[in-house]
Order: sequence, then C-alpha cells, then structure tokens
Amino acid sequence: MTPRHLYMPFVLLTGILVGPCSASAASADRVPVAMRVAQGPELRAIKLVPAPVPAMHQLHPNDIQRSILRFLEQEMAGQVRAVHATMVDPQDAIDVPPGSMGLTITPHGLDEGLGRRTFHVQINANGRPWQTIDATADIGASVDAVVPVRVIKAEDLIEAEDLTIQRIKLRELNHQLATNINDVIGKSAARALQANMPIRLTMIKKPYAVHKGDRVAIEARHGGLSIQASGVTKSSGELGQSITVANLDSGKELRAKIVAPGVVRVEY
Repeated sequence: MTPRHLYMPFVLLTGILVGPCSASAASADRVPVAMRVAQGPELRAIKLVPAPVPAMHQLHPNDIQRSILRFLEQEMAGQVRAVHATMVDPQDAIDVPPGSMGLTITPHGLDEGLGRRTFHVQINANGRPWQTIDATADIGASVDAVVPVRVIKAEDLIEAEDLTIQRIKLRELNHQLATNINDVIGKSAARALQANMPIRLTMIKKPYAVHKGDRVAIEARHGGLSIQASGVTKSSGELGQSITVANLDSGKELRAKIVAPGVVRVEY
C-alpha cells in the first residue's frame, strides 16, 4: 500500500468533520441536526441532541385559592367555624420558574371581612421573591350557631331540650350569634324565638329572679341589726337588680336589691 493510500481515511474523516470544499458536497451535508462520521466504507448519521432547557412550572388558581384560605383561617380564627373562597381572578395558570415555590398572601389595603376581596400574592421561586400579582376571590364563612327546636315565648326559661346546633352561613363577621349552647341554657327569651332561627345574644337575658306581684321576703340591715318583713314586688327583675317593693305591714314602698329568688334586701 502506497503512502497515499495510508492517508486516505484521515483525509476523508477530516473533510467530514471540518466540512467539504466543493459546492456539491456542501449541498449534500446541509442537514442541521446531523453530523457524518466515517465508519468503514460507509457514513453513519448521528443526531445532535441540544442541551435540555428547564421547563417552566405552572401555578394554578387552585394553588392560590388554598393559600388564601390558609391566610383567612388565621385572620378569622375564633370568629367562624369554616371559611370559603371562590376564585374570581386569575382563572388561568401562570408560568413560574422551575424549582421550589411558595406564596405569601397579604390583604389589599384595609380590605377585610366577607364578600369580594383582593389579595396581594407574592410568588417566591427557589426561596426568592419572583413576582407579585393581585388575586380576587369571593369570601364566605359559616358558624355553628345555637337554634331553638320550637317556638320559645318571651320571658320563657330556655332549657337544654329546647336547643340544637346548626351550621349557618354568615352575611357579616360581626354576627353576635350564640355559638355555645351553655351560654343559652338557663336564660330567658327577651323576645319570642322562632324555631330553627339562630339565636343572637341580644335575644336572651338573665331570667327574672322575681316577677311583678310576687310575694318576697324583705331584709333590712343597718350595722349589725337585721329586720325581716314581707312584701310584694311592683315589677319583675333579675338577680342584682333593684326593684320597688311594697311592705305588706306598713304599705310603704321602698327600693330593694334582688339577692336571691324571692328575697330582696334594703341597705341603709
């Protein structure tokens, strides 16, 4: 074999890697995704794979909704039983950088309570703030409220069997609804209470310890001296209230404090 024959494979390979000189060869090799490599007497095409580009992740409206709900649960802790949020905007997913992602929720200005609210949503990518968007949602809440199982007349004493608990949707946070059944038992109705309607704290009161026309014992104390007499109440009253009582012996009316059911006391 002549030296010329020895150099032919090297020349062929060099021509393939560096590029052909003739126009016809350039036309044949104008394939953007392949490189020709000598392999024996034939050429084999190898596809060049570009370096992978990290794919963007997506932030979905449901992700924002869950973060808003967690924020509201802290904001309304102790006021409601459950919080609800319906997303208004955004409705479409948002492209975010790959890697770890977190959201920081803050209310818009003094916006609070129920109804349509706007929140600032800071998107944190890989531990750093990346972008802040505004999200709008309709906010609702509910409580477990005390409701009567029957109609309760005004001034009637409320007992345990008169009550139950129902989940109630709220129109406002400052609802003043009774949520603890023990706060209602033993009270009297300040007005007629309808069945299955939530009881507001203003609808109940302490029960009367005495009623108008009741016969009561009147205690009069002065220093170490104590005198008792019988009397009749001129009005109804709760424990601790002062009412007018008529002394049955003298007919004199006086003001006395209700200290127990059927007992009033005059302090001198």
